[in-house]
Amino acid sequence: MKIQRIEEYKINSIYHIQILELLKMCFSSYPSNQSFYKQFPSFRFLAFEEKKLVAHLAIIHRLIKIGGENAIIFGISDLCVHPDFQNKKIASTFLDKLESLGKKHQINFITLIAQDQNLYKKNGFQKVNNNCRWLIINETQSLGVVQRNLDGALMIKALTKKRWGAGIVDFQGCLF
Repeated sequence: MKIQRIEEYKINSIYHIQILELLKMCFSSYPSNQSFYKQFPSFRFLAFEEKKLVAHLAIIHRLIKIGGENAIIFGISDLCVHPDFQNKKIASTFLDKLESLGKKHQINFITLIAQDQNLYKKNGFQKVNNNCRWLIINETQSLGVVQRNLDGALMIKALTKKRWGAGIVDFQGCLF
């Protein structure tokens, strides 16, 4: 198994096709014509078995505000593993690699939004219940800004001593 970290601008058309096929296999409602959900990620982790893409993780590197305080995050998006390769700890390996990278570069938190939280809880993430503000994007068009609670789906993992506050989380962009 080969795991590769690659910046988004270096993803070629062959990778985009492989990523899109894997995402559509793993997420039934995924957009059918793009290899990203709402906005390009900053970089991705890709896992290959020989030349076959078997796992994917998109990461957004962004500044957000938590209760008016700046925080630097890695936002997780589109973590998926081909069904034939699940239960081999590939997703946990991705999360470990992301955590190491974040600690090395003083990223304050890894954040994500998930309904199924088991994998993330096993990897040290915790739920937070802040109200959030974000840009609504639909089919690559900005539609406005919304503010509401994510109903227990927001999870974080602290990588520095910075405290996650109780105020509004302003994602300063779309959700991931």
